[in-house]
Amino acid sequence: MSGAAPYERSTQGSAQLAAGDAVRLARDAFAQMAVTEEVLHGEADRNVLVETDDARRYVLKVARAGASRAELDFEVRLLEHLAGKELPFGVPRALPTVTGEYVAATSFGGREHLARLLTWVPGTLLSSLPWHRPELLREVGATAARLTEALSDFDDPAAARTHHWDMRRAPEAVRECVGFVDDAARRGAIDRIVGWFDEYVTPKLDGLPTGIVHQDLNDFNVLVTHAPDGTAHVSGVIDPSDALHTVQVAELAIAVAYAMLRKPDPLAAACEVVRGFDDVRPLSDDELAVVFPLAAVRLCANATTWSRRQAEDGANEYGRARMRHTFPVIEHLALIEPRVAEARLRHACGRVAVGAASRVAAWLATANTAPLLGDAPVSYVDLSPASERWDGPDEPAALGSAGAVYAGYDEARFGDAAPRGEGAVEPATISLGVDVFCPAGTTIHAPFAGMVETRDGDGLVLRHATGDGVTFWTHVRGLAPSAVAALAAGDTLGTATAALHVQVLCLPTAVPRRVRASEREFWRGVALDPTQLLGVAPHASTALRVDDVLRVREQRIARSQRSYYQRPPNLVRGRGAWFTDEDGLQYLDAVNNVTHVGHCHPHVVAAGVRQMRRLNTNSRFVYEALATYADRLAARLPDPLNVLFFVCTGSEANDLALRMARTTTQREDVYVLDAAYHGNTIAVTGISPNRYDGPGGTGAPATTHAFAQPDRYRGAYGYDDARAGEHYAADAVAVVDRLVAANRPPAAFFAESLMGTAGQVVLPDGYLAAVFAAVRAAGGLCVSDEVQVGFGRLGTNFWGFEDHGVVPDIVTMGKPMGNGHPIAAVATTREIADAFDNGMRYFNTFAGNPVSCAIAHAVLDVLDDEDLQHNAEVVGSHFVARLTALQDRHELVGDVRGKGLYAGVELVTSRATKEPATRQAYLISERMMRLGVITYPNARFDNVLKFKPPMMFTLDDADRVVDTLDRVLTEGW
Repeated sequence: MSGAAPYERSTQGSAQLAAGDAVRLARDAFAQMAVTEEVLHGEADRNVLVETDDARRYVLKVARAGASRAELDFEVRLLEHLAGKELPFGVPRALPTVTGEYVAATSFGGREHLARLLTWVPGTLLSSLPWHRPELLREVGATAARLTEALSDFDDPAAARTHHWDMRRAPEAVRECVGFVDDAARRGAIDRIVGWFDEYVTPKLDGLPTGIVHQDLNDFNVLVTHAPDGTAHVSGVIDPSDALHTVQVAELAIAVAYAMLRKPDPLAAACEVVRGFDDVRPLSDDELAVVFPLAAVRLCANATTWSRRQAEDGANEYGRARMRHTFPVIEHLALIEPRVAEARLRHACGRVAVGAASRVAAWLATANTAPLLGDAPVSYVDLSPASERWDGPDEPAALGSAGAVYAGYDEARFGDAAPRGEGAVEPATISLGVDVFCPAGTTIHAPFAGMVETRDGDGLVLRHATGDGVTFWTHVRGLAPSAVAALAAGDTLGTATAALHVQVLCLPTAVPRRVRASEREFWRGVALDPTQLLGVAPHASTALRVDDVLRVREQRIARSQRSYYQRPPNLVRGRGAWFTDEDGLQYLDAVNNVTHVGHCHPHVVAAGVRQMRRLNTNSRFVYEALATYADRLAARLPDPLNVLFFVCTGSEANDLALRMARTTTQREDVYVLDAAYHGNTIAVTGISPNRYDGPGGTGAPATTHAFAQPDRYRGAYGYDDARAGEHYAADAVAVVDRLVAANRPPAAFFAESLMGTAGQVVLPDGYLAAVFAAVRAAGGLCVSDEVQVGFGRLGTNFWGFEDHGVVPDIVTMGKPMGNGHPIAAVATTREIADAFDNGMRYFNTFAGNPVSCAIAHAVLDVLDDEDLQHNAEVVGSHFVARLTALQDRHELVGDVRGKGLYAGVELVTSRATKEPATRQAYLISERMMRLGVITYPNARFDNVLKFKPPMMFTLDDADRVVDTLDRVLTEGW
């Protein structure tokens, strides 16, 4: 909105267009053969999208009655200036009228109006996105900077104007309208923010750089488009009607103001926008100091103006939306100390957050400190998530009763661990001070001379000064404070009533006890390490943090051994279905079919520890555990599968099964399913199309032959074919017949009973039985690879092959057997086992050792005692049903498939073409990790999100996963 008047209604003098008026005006005044029109939102102007008969699109802007032609001509010149710049985003341009001007006079509803026709800038309003990723917010800041630079050489006398939205007079605009805000609490928040303008902005205003600025980069004037990977990027800027000559930082402040709307953590959003601006056009210290109060007062002007409009003539939906979203942010911002906000913005731009911090730290390093606990000894206690203190099944003993101990500064506390989230819902797990545990009644002393500035119930804040006069503060909580106002070093502060929390602060404001891990570097520049106040040196941890771990991995671990995620968490603990990282952030594990009965199950852990204390050796010695576990495992298998070979991994199991099949049949050829994966040895890589046909693969060996994958989503026979299993099997049988005729009969057919790495593909009914029959008729053996899906994971049966009504000749198993401990096995018949015993002995040093067998026994105990197979059936059915429901809401979800606690969600960019959404799958899994849920893509195109959680997954866990995926698919990534 523009104009010299201090306040103008949004509807005053608005053009009343009838149907067809816009088409007529576009044709008559601008010679554009418009054929359709669509009314767009607008604050004061009437905006209409018109489209010509050759599909060109324009925006007809009809100004309110009384609008100045000089102002509109100024806006046209500004847009032409921007059009001459090489900007990475679009801006509209004005089209000339039939008379060569850019503004046409016309009449609507008996009133004269001025109109312009602007080129259409494609894109979606920034306000329409449900979530703004940090990178997009930085782009908004960069856009503001590029506009500022592009207009820095634009000079126009018409820019020397003011109006209601002029940021220099924002407090005046607020005061004119604040009386229309009924809520007293909201008025109080507004008054506080306006006071910031007077305190922090006014003294610096005249010294700030000036120029012509767009001055209205709100979220209705910034356009975005989506890249092929689904990420949103700034694509255009529209509506320069508020442009004028003012302080250049106003451009940034307005962009910041509207970026803070609808954000649970508005200051974090502001930091991203400011960082993006500073990366392009560096900010001065004074500009950084005024950004936050300027942005906050802009929102106050917005809310109060629309409150007045609502009261006087009824606000439109645009105005109602503005008030609905703006007041909550204002109330949030009013609670933020402006000096803290300035420090946050400085840190975001790579500046020192608080300039005095280094001087205070240097003084503290040499200062004579009176220990808080006097002469009482104090020692360090590790309360971090990685601490051995939390390893036992019992609650650790209470702290402080036997003597004073402290937990360190800038450390996570396992007691504060909580599910990871983004922004305001990221849990605060990092201690911004030291926690001191000592007997109640312990006398606490002043560390330095100082004045008591505030008493806050269970503690107090003291103000001190360094030798060169720099002020700093100590905050001690958890004591009954003394009544003394001025203290010398060593004087009594009070007596301990609970665990003390001690901080050294460089800003005169309360700071939280705990902060988010993502903000710890900032807060370290505000609250310094107070450990020396205890009279001891800070504890030096030897644990590697994530950056160190990644550096060592990069140096020492082969790059082919890749980790999940671009910025992976450094995991230190697992319990049940949850991981915990070094910062106390927790992640729901929806992908780990290795820890079958849950991370660190106490019964499994105890069994392993107990056996390690007794005996561990290789399997050529005789001990009970191997015999009893073999007997117990064989009882889970159908006859005649009653002979077992123990190995260490699933790859070894499949390698041994392959060797057995070739030895027994005296044949070399092996049949497999396309896209299958059976392990990482040379031999089984050669029967894994997922590897030999994938990146770096050299194609199938001459002895490996793949049947078409029986995939009802991508294959020849879909979900609409009731006989899909029969048809896929017929195709496979035809291949068997052809190969046998070519003298390539099978040694074996390897098949997972539900394909895992291939993308959680559920084999259609009847398929496996028919192919098994054909292979056996050709003299081959049938191998069921149960490494991924065995041990009750599919719910209905203990083994996946049982779902198909077949009994294999050989069964391989691995991952779940030892709950992460390396034990695997091959089960077969006595006949095959004896045929394999041809004189070449089979021995595996660690396979079936006493510790592995004890752990494997414990896994079976837990499966039975906790009825986890039934849990997989109940929770899995619910889980797959909820995942399937996502197809109705999200076009990206092409297919959902699975059984029990083994499911996959296939993502496609087009349901018609089934183009794999590979990049999106990775980005979605990255954001889900940041929201505290672990999943990752697999399958031929890496576009299937895999879900195979620990078997004790609950209904609530399943709902958390689906709700998080739904959120990411809705908001973006």
